[in-house]
Amino acid sequence: MVMKKMREYTKEFLIILVLAFVGTIIFNWGMNITGIRHRKGIIGEINGEKIRIEKYYQALQRQMEAYRQKTGQEIGEREWSFLEQQVWENLIQEILLQQQIRKYHITVTDKEVVFQLKNNPPEILRTNESFLTNGKFDFRKYHDALRNPQNDWRPVEAYLRTMLPYEKLQQVVTASVRVTPNEVKWEFMKRNLKAKVKYVFFDPRHFQDKKIEISDAEIRKYYQANKEKYYEVEKRRIEYVVFPIVPTSSDSLSVWASARDLIKRIKDGEDFAELAQVYSEDPASAAKGGDLGYFGRGSMVKPFEDAAFAARPGEVVGPIQTQFGLHIIKVEDRKRENNKEQIKARHILLKFKPSNDTIENIKAKAIYFADMAKRIGFDEAVNHDSLQVQTTPLFPHKDLIPGIGFQRDIVKFVFKGRLNESNEEPFQTDQGFIVLKIAEIQKARTKPLKEVKTDIENLLRSERRKELARQWCAQERQKMHNSEDFEVVAAADSLPVKEVGPFSMIDYVPGVGRESQFNGTAMKLDIGEISLPVETMKGYYLIKVVEKTPFDEETFEQQKNRLYARLLQAKRQQAFKNWYDTLKKNAKIKDFRQNI
Repeated sequence: MVMKKMREYTKEFLIILVLAFVGTIIFNWGMNITGIRHRKGIIGEINGEKIRIEKYYQALQRQMEAYRQKTGQEIGEREWSFLEQQVWENLIQEILLQQQIRKYHITVTDKEVVFQLKNNPPEILRTNESFLTNGKFDFRKYHDALRNPQNDWRPVEAYLRTMLPYEKLQQVVTASVRVTPNEVKWEFMKRNLKAKVKYVFFDPRHFQDKKIEISDAEIRKYYQANKEKYYEVEKRRIEYVVFPIVPTSSDSLSVWASARDLIKRIKDGEDFAELAQVYSEDPASAAKGGDLGYFGRGSMVKPFEDAAFAARPGEVVGPIQTQFGLHIIKVEDRKRENNKEQIKARHILLKFKPSNDTIENIKAKAIYFADMAKRIGFDEAVNHDSLQVQTTPLFPHKDLIPGIGFQRDIVKFVFKGRLNESNEEPFQTDQGFIVLKIAEIQKARTKPLKEVKTDIENLLRSERRKELARQWCAQERQKMHNSEDFEVVAAADSLPVKEVGPFSMIDYVPGVGRESQFNGTAMKLDIGEISLPVETMKGYYLIKVVEKTPFDEETFEQQKNRLYARLLQAKRQQAFKNWYDTLKKNAKIKDFRQNI
C-alpha cells in the first residue's frame, strides 16, 4: 500500500523548495503528445539555453493529465490559458535554478541521499497514514518499512536526488539571513500582548455637506505632479459574434437512450458500481463506483432527493433529470440518525452535451461567417445573417477579456492585428466559437486632464475633508489634559465613546477593521494614557487604553524557539523570493510561443 502510493507519484515528481512561491519543477520523462515529439523547433531561450518545443508540450501534457485526474473533466479554455502560462513559468524557474546549481557546483552524494531518506522523509511519506500513530508520523513504522526488502524505494531516492540540489541552493542563497532576539521578542509581543481601549472616531464624512471649493489651479497642479498615475498602456476593443456550442434535441435524445440502456444493463445483472466507474460523468463519485455515502433531505437537488427517498433499498430508479443532467440512482441502505432519515445511495450521471457532429456543424457555421466577414466585411456579414454582435470595453494586453474571460490566443490576435481586422479561423471558447473584429485601438498614452478632472476634483475634496477631520481631532485632543478628561470632553462635545478589546497587534478590531496604526498605537500606550491623533484609511482616532496584558516572561521562554524558527523560515522564504525575482528580471528570456 505504501509503495503503491509512492508509485502514483513517480509519473510527475513535484519538487517543493520549502518556498511557497517556487512552482512545480518540470521533468522530461520521455512522454509524448500527438507526435509533436518529432518536431525540432525551439519555443524559447533562457540566458541562451534553448527550450525545445517537445519539452514544452510534454510539460503541458503532464499538467493536462494531472488536471483530468484531479477533476475528472477535460480542461476548459480558461483553465487552458492559465495552465499554458503556468507551464511556461515553471520551465523558466527550472532552467534558471538549474543554471544556478551549476554555477555554484552543487552536487548530491549517495551518502546524502541515504541520510535524507532515513532521517528526513518527504512530506508525502510523513502524511501517509501507513506511517502514522495517533495522527503523528511514527519513525519506527517508517524504518520498519525501509528495512522491508519487498518495498522498492528507488522512486523516493530519485525524488530526493532531484530535490536536494534545490534545497542546497536555497541554503546558499539564504545563508546570511539572521533573526535577532529583538525580532523574536517583537513577534511574541505582536501575538500575545493585548489591549482594551476606549476610542473616539473623527469621520471625514462629517463634513460631507460642507461646501468645499477646489480651484482649476489646484487640479492642474495635482495633475502635473501625478501624471504617472494617469498613464495607460495600449488598449483595444473588439466586437464579436458567438456561435454557442449547445446540444441539439437529437443529442439530448441520445443521452436519454444511453440512460435507458444503462438501466437495462443493470437490471440484466451488470454491476452498478462498475458501470458508474466507466460511464458516470460526476468526477467526485465516479471513481468510487458512484458512491454518495449517507445523506439526508436537503443535501441533494429536489428531483434527485424525491426519487432517492421514494425508493427502497436495492431499488434502481431513473433516469431522473436535474440541472446537472440525467441520474440513475441505486439506493443501498436507509437509517435514522439524530431522529432524521438518511439513505445511502450510488448514482450514474450522464450530462447533456453536444455531440461531435453538432460541434462540427456549429463550427462550420462559424467558419462560413468568418469567411464572409473577410470577403465583404464584418459589419456587412453580421447584417446579412442578422446576427447579434457583442462588444467589449477597451482592455489592455492581458489574458482576461471582459465578457469572454481568459483567452490567450484571442489576446494575441487582437494585439497583433490591424484595425477592423477579423479572424479567419473561429476561436473555440467555453461560450462557443467566436468570430471578432478589432473595433478600436487606443495607443499607450497619458490621459488628458479633461478626462480625469472630475476624479482629481473628488480626490482633492476627499483629502480636504480628511484634513478637516484631523484638525477636529487635534482640537479635541488639546482639551484632554489628563485621563479623566477623555470621557468628559467627549460627552461635552457629543462625541460617542466606544470600547473594544482586548485585541492584539495583528487582530481585526470590531468597528475599526484591520488598521495597523490603530493597533500599534494602542500597544505603545500605557494604561490611562491618551493618544495623539491616529490617522487611518477611514479617518482619525483618539485612543485611551483601559486594560493591557503585561509581558509574560515565562510564556515567552516557552514560545521563543518556535517563534525563532517561524521567523527564520519566513525571512529565508522572502530572501529567496527576492533573489529569484532579481535573477528572473536580469535573465535574457525569449518567448517564441506566439509563433507556434
